[in-house]
Order: sequence, then structure tokens, then C-alpha cells
Amino acid sequence: MWPEYDGDAPGGEIARLPPRDAERIRHTVIRYCLLALVLWTSLLSLSLWWNVERQKATTTTLAMSAARSAFNKDLAYRRWASEHGGVYVEPTEKTPPSPWMAHLPDRDIVANDGRLLTLMNPAYMLREMMADYGDDYGIKGRIVGIVTLNPNNEADPWEAEAIGQFSSGALTEKVEVAAIDGQPYMRLIKPFLMEQSCQKCHGHLGFPNGSVRGAVGVSVPMDPYLSVEHSAVRTLAISHGAFWLVGITGILLIGRRSSAKWLEKAMADEESHLAAHVFSNALEATIITDPKGRILRVNPMFTELTGYGEAEVIGGNPRLIRSDHHDADFYAEMWQAIYRDGSWRGEIWNRRKNGQVFVAWESIVAVRDDQGAIRNFVGSFSDITEQVEAQRHILRLAHYDVLTELPNRVLFLDRLERAVLHAQRHNRRAALLFLDLDGFKKVNDTMGHRAGDELLKEVAVRLKQCIRLTDTIARLGGDEFTVLLGEISSDGDAAVVAEKVLAGLSASFSIEGRDVFVGASIGISLFPDDGPSGDELLKHADTAMYQAKAAGKGCFNFYSAEMTQREERRLELESALRQAVEEGQFLVHYQPKKNLASGIITGFEALVRWLHPTLGMVSPADFIPLAEEMHLIERIDAFVMRQACRQGVQWLRAGHQISIAVNLSGVNFAKDVLVERVRKVLDETGFPAANLELELTESFVIDLAVDQREILQRLRALGVRLAIDDFGTGYSSLSYLKRLPVTTLKIDRSFIRDMACDSRDMMLVSSIIGIAHSLGLKVVAEGIEELDQMTILTAQECDEIQGYFLAKPMPADMVTIFLMSSLPSSLAAGA
Repeated sequence: MWPEYDGDAPGGEIARLPPRDAERIRHTVIRYCLLALVLWTSLLSLSLWWNVERQKATTTTLAMSAARSAFNKDLAYRRWASEHGGVYVEPTEKTPPSPWMAHLPDRDIVANDGRLLTLMNPAYMLREMMADYGDDYGIKGRIVGIVTLNPNNEADPWEAEAIGQFSSGALTEKVEVAAIDGQPYMRLIKPFLMEQSCQKCHGHLGFPNGSVRGAVGVSVPMDPYLSVEHSAVRTLAISHGAFWLVGITGILLIGRRSSAKWLEKAMADEESHLAAHVFSNALEATIITDPKGRILRVNPMFTELTGYGEAEVIGGNPRLIRSDHHDADFYAEMWQAIYRDGSWRGEIWNRRKNGQVFVAWESIVAVRDDQGAIRNFVGSFSDITEQVEAQRHILRLAHYDVLTELPNRVLFLDRLERAVLHAQRHNRRAALLFLDLDGFKKVNDTMGHRAGDELLKEVAVRLKQCIRLTDTIARLGGDEFTVLLGEISSDGDAAVVAEKVLAGLSASFSIEGRDVFVGASIGISLFPDDGPSGDELLKHADTAMYQAKAAGKGCFNFYSAEMTQREERRLELESALRQAVEEGQFLVHYQPKKNLASGIITGFEALVRWLHPTLGMVSPADFIPLAEEMHLIERIDAFVMRQACRQGVQWLRAGHQISIAVNLSGVNFAKDVLVERVRKVLDETGFPAANLELELTESFVIDLAVDQREILQRLRALGVRLAIDDFGTGYSSLSYLKRLPVTTLKIDRSFIRDMACDSRDMMLVSSIIGIAHSLGLKVVAEGIEELDQMTILTAQECDEIQGYFLAKPMPADMVTIFLMSSLPSSLAAGA
């Protein structure tokens, strides 16, 4: 019945009245409605009762009036008849002579015409008339008494009571509704006094004139009047019921509307209270002005943010917090938007009372009346200085390298594209230098990442000193840097910058109290010669950098189309190499080693070969470095070791006492699984550990960390022998040999090649052999191609030789033949 107030306040604003308040309003309205309902019901009941009583009184009055009228007519008729001595009629069966007037001498007379007539007194006449026409007339009238001539005129109890009251003088008239034969009648009765005219018929009864000898009464039937009364009462009941229902409906409607009105008013009050609370406790500074900009109100947060108290600003203008950060055009556009759109929102710089400038996010709204005229301006703002600074910091993190504070890849690529567009628009040339540090990994691995980070920061400082302010230097990641030269006159300008960079990085760096040396390999691409877009320039500079690194590091190289061809071949080779590893396209060839003292073949070096289905035999110099970069070398080395050991077991069973040397890449030492892998191969193949020799390059051994040296110790504990390959190319002190569990040194072929014609090489070889023997190490000379070389090495007591002079690497089936063919000569030499 009562509306559930859903909080839809006038004007479409959404609010929510507390349930307790809404319930209190509903209960109040219900109480008032119930009171109005009781009052309305009481009023209608009183009206109905009053109207019913009036109708009853009207019914009584009408019946009484009819009774009096009939009584008066009856009385007049009686008096006329009495005064004329009665009426004579012809006796009939209907009107026989009255036996009760037999005592009258003139009861029966003969008229002049000879007819017999009999006397009818008024009482007799009225009784006969009532008997004959009572139903049509409806009113009963008669004369009654206590002492009567005719028994039919004897009074009934009601009439007898009235006559008694008349005789005692208590009443002169009696009127009331009484029942006759069970039906209601309005009965009127008055005393009948004895008169002289009555003495003729009733004188013998002994009533003196003036005494009450009876009564004359009329009875009016009440049914017609009661029927009309009941109809009227029904009409009154229906009309009052209808009025009651209309009133109830009105009360409910008024109650409903009143409830809604009160709820709306309560909501408006609540909203006003809430608005005042929000205004006072808002987290944003709020300021309200009139249309002319005079400040009308400010909230406490305004005081907190600006430092101005309410009394200081009321009546003033908001420009008192304006800073000098924005020009007049800014404010003009702001107010234009407010008048055009009704609001403005944006970032604005304001000034506090103490002069401090802060960044605010502000919104200004124009409040208009029903006619559209501006009534107020409401402005609210919050201090977002910290957020702005945080955003700037985030943007810097997104565009600058945290470590070196140089532009990162994202910002560099953006600047690169801008530089390309600028060069295209103005028909200029530009250059891109791609740098990769040489030796950085060694510093990072040996001294730790913290030292590596410090080195990168120092490199960034030096690079900044090598370029112009208009150029851009960026760190792409790791130890890769780029230099963007936005405008150059010739290719030589790029070369000059590259030389400055190389010179700047050539000096030592002081890192954690130690002098560290690194260099750089630089690739250079030129716009527009080497590509029309930044992506192509970057790709080509990267390609040129790898070519510079392959050329010996510490230099720069300009990009050429041939580099792309080589790079494409490299990509093809990468895909083919990955497929080769999966499909097992590798072969193992074996190159023999000979003991110079005995002339016996003592072992073989297992060398991997790649037989591609379409490319044919691929040189190890092409695919071994690539396999290391692709982290496939571990699987290749494991394959070679397993194949060599299996083959070695067959040769041992055939009676050939040989050893097998297998090359290991330094990548194998990155994971602590090498020892277990070697043990597993030896267990699976049954090849003796003492007959397996693992070869490591000198350049890798020099840089071994402590934990990697421990791996060598564990390998040596298995019984495996360790050899240093390419010895003499490491440019390092020989003192490290004392700390490593190696058993063999293999002199690099670069010393052997010119040994017969270069005395310095001969002296170096002799020194290496002497040092190795003094340390208890076996010496193997690689790259023996001439008899003179073997003769010199024999004279210098080199232990073993290996090279094309002895034999080229060969497949396993050829080794068996080689061993069989070399067996007699070996035995002869031994003899």
C-alpha cells in the first residue's frame, strides 16, 4: 500500500534515505491516516444515524398526520350523523335492523312510499363501512368503550388502557405504534364524551353528558410507510457507504502523497545535510563563486591545500591562487570551454599562500537556473603533484635505462625514426653506430655483476664525452650501445666518431680498485645508403658490428650488402644446424697422434664433421661457433664423446692400445652436469677413463672461475686426462698451469708453421716443451705438415705430433685400415 521510496529524489538525483527515517515517516503517515479513517467513519456513522432517525421521525410524522386526518374525518362524519339522529336505510341481509337498538321505538319506520327503513347509528355505519371497504381504505376507525351496546365495540386491551387513562384524566390523547393482528399500525385514540345527541341510543347505559363513555380511535397501517422508510434507509446506507469509500480512498491517496512528500522532504533534508557534510569533509578543495567570480564559500580542504582561511578569501577572486605557469591563452580557452560546454576539467598549476606552486587536477562547473542563466561556479581540485612526479618517473623508467640513465631501446627507436624522417625531409645524411663491448663478459663473470654494472656506467660516461649534444647515445641492453648521428656531412664523420669511441674505451677503467680493460666492436650503417627506415639501419648496423667482432674485435666496420648475404647464410645455417642436431647428421672423424720416441700411433683426436644433405660437408669453423651461440654445442659434444668412446672400445678389443681425445666447449662448464655426463658415457660404453682425454682451449682455461676449476678436479678424479688445446695463444702467464690438473699441452699450429724458418718460433716451442716437461706434462705439437718440422720436434724431445704429415682426419672404417697399415712400421721402429 505504501510506496517503497527508492531514493529517486526530485531532479533525477540518486540518494538514499536511512531506512530508520523512512520507516518513521511511514509509521507517522499511517497513524495520521488511521486517525482520519476513524474520524471519517465516525462522522459518516453519525450522519447515517441522524438521517435514519430523521427518516424514522418523518415516517412517524406522516403516519401520525394520516391518522389525525382520518380521525378528524371520522369524527366529523360521526358528529354529522349524531346531530341528524342517524341514517335510515332499507333493511337488507347486509344491513339488517340492529338488535342493539331494539329498545328504540323509532328504530324501524315506514317511509311515505311504504318502504321499511331501519336506523343505523354512526358507530354501526362506520363499522360496516370498515368491514366492507377497510382493505381499500387501509385505515381502521372505530368507537369503543368499556360498556357497550354492541359487543363488537368492546375495547381491546390497548384501547381499554387508553380509556382508563382518559377517565383518570392522565391523557387527553394517545398516539403510538402498536400491533394489530401482528402488523404495526399508527394508532390514534381520543376520549369519547357523552353528549346529548348520544342519549337517544346510549342513554340507557347511564352515562351523564360530559363523561367518558368510550373512545374514538383510528389505526393507520405502517407497512407502506415502513417500506418507504426502509427504502430511504437503504439509500442512505448506500450513499453513506459510497461516501465512506470515497473518503477512505481520498485518505489513502492523501496518505500516499503525504508519505511521498514527507519522504521527498526528508530526502531533501538528508541530501542537504549530506551535501553540507560532503562539502565540509571532502578530500578535494571546493570553492563556490557567484557569476562574477566572487568567492561565496570554501571548504576546509581548500584551506588545507592552499593555506588561505575562509575569512581571507570570502568575497575575493580565485585568481589569488593562480600561478605564473600558464599564459593568458590557457585561461581564455578554459573559460571558453566552461561557457560553451558547462564545465572544464584538466591539470592546472596553482600557488599556495606561502608561494609554493603545486600541480592540481581541477574541475569547474557552471551551475544554471531554470532559465539557463549562470547562478554559480563550483570548482574542486586536488593536489596531484606526487602523482605527476611519479608519472614522470615512470615515463623516465619506460624511456631511460635505470643503470646508465641513457635512453633505452624504446626511446632510441623513437628518436631513430624521427631522425630518419628529418633526414628525408631535409635531404640529409645520418649514421647509426652499434657498439658491443669486448671483454665485458669476462669482467662480469670474474668480478661479479656489481662490478659489471659499475663498468657499464663508466662506459656510458665516456661515450657521452665522444658525441655532440645533438646526437643520441642509448643502451639497448646488456653490453650493447648505439650512437645516433642525426646529421653528418660525409661517411668520414661517422668514422671519426667511431675512432673517438674506440680511443675513449681503450683506456683502463678503475672498478673496485682494479684496472679493467675492455674494448668495443662497432658496426656502422648510413642513411639513406643502407636502408630507408630505422629498423633496417639498426639491423644493418648490428650485422656490421658482428663482422667487426669477427674481424678481430676492437675495430669498426661499415655495413655492406655482402654482410647481409652472409647474415642470410648464417640464418639458413642456424636452421639447418638445429635440424642436424635433431636428425643426427653429424659424423666423427679421427686424426692420429704419433709418439716421436717410439714411432707408435698412441691415439686419435675425435673431430666432428657435418654432412648436410644439400650443402655437403660443412666446415667446423662455420658451424662450431654458431653451435656455441645457439647453445647446441653441449649436445654435439656429448654425441662426439659417446661415438668416440664406443669406437674406441672396438679398437681396444681389436688389440690397439690407443687413447681418444675429445674437444670440450667452455659452454659445458656453465652447468654442473659435465662430470656426471662423462661418467655416464664411460659407464654406458665401457671405455676406460684413463684412455679418454678431454681437450680445452687455453683461452677458456685462463678465465676459469674457482667453481669451474673444481669441475676439472672432479673430472681428473674420474681418471680422465685433461689437455690444453691451442696452447700459446692465450697471452697470459704460465703460472696458471700449476693450479690446473692438466696432463697434456698441445702447442698451437701457429708456432709450428714457421718453426723451420723462424728461430723465434723455434725458441718459443723449445721453451714450451721445456716448461711443460718441468711440470710433468706431456707435449703434443699440432699442425705438422713437413718432415723438417717433425725432425726439429724430435730433436727438442716433443712427446707426440699430430697433423696432415701424419694423416688427415678420417672416418672410423679408415682408421682400422690405417692402424693395420701402420702396425708393421711401428713394430719395426720399436725394434
